[in-house]
Amino acid sequence: MKTKLLFMSALVCIGMNLNATDLAPGINYQYNPPGSNGIITSIEVDCVENDGSSASSFDISMYLYDQATSTVYVIGTQSVSYISGNGLYTISNWNIDINDNPNVPAGTYRLGVWVDSNDDISESDENNNVGLLSGNINFTPSANGIYANSFLANSLNLFPNPSNENMTVNFTLQEGTTVTLNIFDMTGKLVQVVANNEQMIAGDYSIRVATEELSSGVYFMTLTSGELSVTRRLTVAH
Repeated sequence: MKTKLLFMSALVCIGMNLNATDLAPGINYQYNPPGSNGIITSIEVDCVENDGSSASSFDISMYLYDQATSTVYVIGTQSVSYISGNGLYTISNWNIDINDNPNVPAGTYRLGVWVDSNDDISESDENNNVGLLSGNINFTPSANGIYANSFLANSLNLFPNPSNENMTVNFTLQEGTTVTLNIFDMTGKLVQVVANNEQMIAGDYSIRVATEELSSGVYFMTLTSGELSVTRRLTVAH
């Protein structure tokens, strides 16, 4: 049965600054939770523009959030060509096969929507681009090649977390590959590049990361290894 969903809090409000752009998810959503095939069907998501200026060429992504580990997995992205000022844009009949994202291990997740996920648009409010939908997503991989991805996800650890001035990122590579390690804020904006497409051999790694210049708050650290990607929640507290 199709599930009607509401955000935990309303994100839509009409902005006062008519010369700026403010993109946010809308309030009403629906989807069919995945069955044994791992496919989420009939997703319907809204995007609103609150500040009166039109916007074009930006992305909307759906993601899974593991509340137990604070891990985020982007599972699907669509491009929006145009939205008018104070307008509404709706994507309907969006089907996403979670198995197409082999880095997602079996587990129970919350489904989320991320407007302007590629940070293409400069906005007056960069803090209302993401939101979790109510209801749980239960997923068991049904495709091959899951083991390596799950191993990478389970091996990524941040210490200490919360962090003050410095922290250490620990991870394990099963084979030689290129590695990119980035830190994003809650809106998806890239705030720090730790490693950029660096070639690394198989083995265990510990990388020291300076967090002293980051403002106190919540961030996401994403490790990309070849075609695999995993994200951890990072808290900075000065």
